[in-house]
Amino acid sequence: MKVVRAALAEVVGLFVADWVQSTVIVLILAAGWFAFRRLGAVTLVPLVALLAGQMVWFARAEARRLGVATGGR
Repeated sequence: MKVVRAALAEVVGLFVADWVQSTVIVLILAAGWFAFRRLGAVTLVPLVALLAGQMVWFARAEARRLGVATGGR
């Protein structure tokens, strides 16, 4: 029974993490789109930085969840 619970927890964790990450990406892109329309190409650098930052954030969170060493704190 422990194996089934562990497998179910893993599947739910992956599903929820993917949806949260997808939602964050969509929100960043939507904010970037509106900012780009108002301010122009100046907003591209912060948009790329935000997208890269969220990728690093979620990768580190997943590594911590799985107990993988991240080389940082």
